[in-house]
Amino acid sequence: MPEVQTQDRDRTRVQAVEFSALVEEYFQDLGRRRRSAHTQAAYRSDLQQALSLLGDHFGSPIEISDWTYDALRDVMYRWAEQDLSASTLQRKRAVLSDFSKFLWRQGKIEQNPVKLLEPPRVKKPLPQVFSETALSDALDKLGTHWPEVRDRALLEVLYGGGFRISEILSLTLADVDLKRGTARVLGKGNKERVVPMSRASLVALREYLSAREQEFPDSVNGPLWLSDRGKPLTRFRAFKLIKARLGSLLPGASPHKLRHSFATHLLARGADLRAVQELLGHESVRTTERYTHVTARRLKEAYQQAHPHADEPNSQDANGGAKSPQRTNQ
Repeated sequence: MPEVQTQDRDRTRVQAVEFSALVEEYFQDLGRRRRSAHTQAAYRSDLQQALSLLGDHFGSPIEISDWTYDALRDVMYRWAEQDLSASTLQRKRAVLSDFSKFLWRQGKIEQNPVKLLEPPRVKKPLPQVFSETALSDALDKLGTHWPEVRDRALLEVLYGGGFRISEILSLTLADVDLKRGTARVLGKGNKERVVPMSRASLVALREYLSAREQEFPDSVNGPLWLSDRGKPLTRFRAFKLIKARLGSLLPGASPHKLRHSFATHLLARGADLRAVQELLGHESVRTTERYTHVTARRLKEAYQQAHPHADEPNSQDANGGAKSPQRTNQ
């Protein structure tokens, strides 16, 4: 009997080591799939939290056989008890699903147990955008000397191409074609797309490259965006400079708000929805459709502010009939 117990403990130990190795292999797989450093850090944190909760449930160490629907449902319940937002719960569920798909590809499980978990319902707020005038005025106030010339170019390219911050920071000099006015970018899901850039962003980019050559004459290759010290511009520094340059004029300024503004302004000027989808690199057109609601809302606001009859749609006269609108004398 003791020999059987020893064999069971050894088998459990082997399975636990195998599972731990699979977790590390999964983290490496995220890098191979070109997930951004930000995404990798978030997935690592969420998965480690889930494994910790599973450890509490089963007792460490965790085995592959512990990765079941019932166990993962318990993890989701535990997260829900923490009063996390629906969007956060949705992201954590996506991490569990992605890891499950990895285990399935490795032949360790027969099906994805997360498919049976009902996803949390998320009510997404409409994207917040800047007006065209306010954004143009803010960009025009930036100078033409280093480092403002770099900051202006970064902001113009972000807004002029609708890039994600991770996409624009990954650009190299070789990715930009100034003659054709395009940039080749690698987006989500390792999908490459060619994005046309606005005339203003191309002018700002040429000015930046000229100033960059004077500041750092040896940096003729490599990353497009350089810090004040000639190093690759980091995500943290990019967020900081955007807030510093635009924050006083455009409260809440962020890279993604510039991307939202890019899409909304295009649709407001009559751009085709499918074309905007391709420019943004959205997998589904439903994601892009959010911006049509923003455009409709802004049109309604403009109507309410400007039309002389907008404030009396339900006005009635003393007899209960529709009241004739008052007209101004010419």
